[in-house]
Amino acid sequence: MPLYVMDPAAIREIYVEQAEHFPQGALWRRLMRPVWGDGMVTSEGPEWRWQRHATAPAFRPAQMNALAPTMSRAAEAALDRWRSAGPAARVDIAGETGRITFDILLDAVLSGGEDFDRAKVRHRIARFVDQLGRYRLSYFLAPDAHHEGRITPAAPEAADLRRDVEAMIRRRRTAPPRGDLVDLMLAARDPETGRAMDDAVLRDNLLGFVVAGHETSAIGLAWALYLVAAHSPTAERLRAEVMTVAGDAPLDSSHVEGLVFTRQVVSEALRLYPPAYMTTRVCVRTTEIAGMPVKAGKRVIMPAYALHRHRKYWRDPDVFDPNRFAPGQPSPDRHLYMPFGAGPRVCLGAAFAMIELTVALATLVRGATFVLDPHHRVWPSGQLALRPEGGLPMDVTVCQ
Repeated sequence: MPLYVMDPAAIREIYVEQAEHFPQGALWRRLMRPVWGDGMVTSEGPEWRWQRHATAPAFRPAQMNALAPTMSRAAEAALDRWRSAGPAARVDIAGETGRITFDILLDAVLSGGEDFDRAKVRHRIARFVDQLGRYRLSYFLAPDAHHEGRITPAAPEAADLRRDVEAMIRRRRTAPPRGDLVDLMLAARDPETGRAMDDAVLRDNLLGFVVAGHETSAIGLAWALYLVAAHSPTAERLRAEVMTVAGDAPLDSSHVEGLVFTRQVVSEALRLYPPAYMTTRVCVRTTEIAGMPVKAGKRVIMPAYALHRHRKYWRDPDVFDPNRFAPGQPSPDRHLYMPFGAGPRVCLGAAFAMIELTVALATLVRGATFVLDPHHRVWPSGQLALRPEGGLPMDVTVCQ
């Protein structure tokens, strides 16, 4: 049986102080390799380190902040779609946020995605993620060593996506720069050795960013809209903030810093419904954590969903309260609140995701009202990410 760890000090030991004794393990590689190949998410040791060091400058907050107009345009396009559907159109918000975040990633990461058929690629990614989320009994019952060398059966969608990305990389190596993530990754170098990414490693990381970033951001935005729709004072305060910061103008990088309350709402949504609702590590050498012996081969699980609602650490933990994250409030321990993980392997795209969710949420709530379907039971479903089971049907009225 796995060991569940819910003490922030113990989690720090696992993620930071004894990180070399707790790699992600063979099961993690088996699950993630179809997405990331030999990219940084599945790599360990020196191979992970050089990729991470080479790539990190591309994800600095200032670089991500400059992408705000792209994020706003994708949300505005969704408002246009809903407006054309007529007043109070019934919309599955969980599906629509998937389209919004896909368009953001294609435009921001791949500079417009003219190398891709958008509808076809979006369908392939959805099928790919569904295939990855089909858990097998061995994932829960077999020791981690059972998964070493085994692979998840390949999905046809994965091969198609890889071919698309490979062809794009070949064209971009000789094309003029565009200033998107592809250019940043092409220019990335290990600061210690000067090593650059070859086409295969670049392909694996770009595909991983698009697939994983699309899924988690889509779910985070859907949960944020659900919470806003369920609490009209928050919706009103959000609209007032956006109008004060930007008026009717499209949101851009100059507005991001002023969306303070919007960011609080996003942070609270990620607390209540973290898309990455748990992370795992495998102990490779018998040791102690918080004075408790942990044997080699033991799987340890850090359940972010439970940590974020732990009554020992949070006041009224099941209550939606964005003011927890207001300026002047003490920041929660980074090994207690961890929607993007923690330690050296914290999600590289965290800054991108926070700006994306803030800009998209502000744009959507300023432009429309969202009313929950009173007959639909909303329930989180733990697959690869914490999706709303059965979607999130809402009646959406777009401002004219």
